[in-house]
Amino acid sequence: MNGVRILLQVTTTHCKKDVKKPNFFASKMNNDSLFTAWNYKHELPPIFLAFMMSAILLINPLFAQPLSLPRAVELALQRNPKIKQYQEKQNRKSDAVKAASGNFFPVFQLKAGYDHLDAPLQVDLSPVREAMIQMQAGNLTELTNVYRSLQGNTPLTPEQKAQLLRQFRSQLDGKLPPFRAKFKNQNFKTATIIGIQPLFLGGKLIAAKKFAGAEKSAALAELRKTQNDIIQETINRYLAVIFLKEVVKTRRAVLEGMRRHERDAHQLYKEGLIARYQLLQAKVAVAEARRNLVSDINRLKLAKTALNGSLGLPLDAEIEVSDSLFFYSLPDSVHRFIALARRFQPLLQLVKAKQRAADQKLVAERAEFLPQISAFGKYELYPQDLSVLEPRWVVGLQLKLTLFNGFKRYHKMAEAKHLKNEVPYLNAHLRRQVELWVNRAYQQMRSARDRFRELRADQSLASENLRLNEKRFHTGLGTSLEVIDARLSLQKAQIDRLKALYDYNRAIADLYSAAGIPQNFLKIWKRQEVKYEG
Repeated sequence: MNGVRILLQVTTTHCKKDVKKPNFFASKMNNDSLFTAWNYKHELPPIFLAFMMSAILLINPLFAQPLSLPRAVELALQRNPKIKQYQEKQNRKSDAVKAASGNFFPVFQLKAGYDHLDAPLQVDLSPVREAMIQMQAGNLTELTNVYRSLQGNTPLTPEQKAQLLRQFRSQLDGKLPPFRAKFKNQNFKTATIIGIQPLFLGGKLIAAKKFAGAEKSAALAELRKTQNDIIQETINRYLAVIFLKEVVKTRRAVLEGMRRHERDAHQLYKEGLIARYQLLQAKVAVAEARRNLVSDINRLKLAKTALNGSLGLPLDAEIEVSDSLFFYSLPDSVHRFIALARRFQPLLQLVKAKQRAADQKLVAERAEFLPQISAFGKYELYPQDLSVLEPRWVVGLQLKLTLFNGFKRYHKMAEAKHLKNEVPYLNAHLRRQVELWVNRAYQQMRSARDRFRELRADQSLASENLRLNEKRFHTGLGTSLEVIDARLSLQKAQIDRLKALYDYNRAIADLYSAAGIPQNFLKIWKRQEVKYEG
């Protein structure tokens, strides 16, 4: 984060030491950056200057004060994009639970349309009408002929029958309506409200809701796991910065001590009390101490860059850590941490959620073998466009049962059974891995604790050895090489003890992370009852 540049005029200039004009506004962005000045034709009002200073401080509040470990973890949890991704996933699964609950409610749909047919829908029964007229006219003609015979009259001749048949056909054709009916117009509109209420689906709806709840729990476990990973990563990188900062401090002290020894050796060489090769040894020791210091400074910069990445800051941002390494005796046993891991470890909670999801998947697949019953209703909003065969409303029950689909249901249910049987083995494997993780971190913590305690005597001995060798060198009884070796021994003891303390704190953080509660390390860190004083 290189800063903020605001253009008040077309040109911008760099502020020089001899600039004495009062009408500019400058802000130093980094320790090694130039001042940027904004020229303006008139003096800026004091209120405007105060407002601009406040805005810049609000834009970049991270550099207003040193960064503590709890604040670093807080920033990492707020800025990390992976955490935001899993937060969105959890929100998505929460909405999926609500959607699964909606399956229990009825579904109402409105279907509307406007249709145009190639021709109106109609039924033409004219042949039936003609057959009926022909049959009835023939019957009437024969009855007339029989009636004449019964009265003693002569039967009708064929010509008379034909004439009488035509007469009856004409009368019947006028009395019978046309046998032609139109059921639906060529253009018509429809608007239908349809309601469906599931009554029994073999337990599929309940299984779907429980499955969605298990997926939501799994998403929450994944979010907690991601947060724990980010917390552990931030703690490790913050501890690395603290450790390298102390190492650089030790290297500087060693370099300063080597320079003092070089000056003393040079003075004794001028007085003829030591040989030239002892002076050269002192110069070589100074050069080596300088190389070690530069190397550790570069390692410190790289560690800060990694910490910036965890905090979501620009990699070249300048940060300053405020905490220091400390020693705190951990009273809990390994069994206590194993019990905590079984309760809080997100990996184990994730597997439990997957086990519930696998159980509900099997229930849903088994429901495919059962009938599905639902109630339905339909109501037409345009009855004038309905045919005589279509009702305006209808209600009823529907039953659906799949009889055969190529054994697809059987194989899916077998797959769900294998998935259900697979998860317990995964759970047992992860429990063993988590317990191994806890035991490994606990043993590393104890090993680092023992090294830290034992190296205190080595550091005291190395410090006393350096004091004696420097005194012997000043009196002419000792050599330059002995002083250099003594200082290097003290440096090694100091750095080894720093490394042991760093490993101890990192092992404790790893132990709490294995237990699923890495944030508890911050509670210990805030106490800092016994600080390391070097």
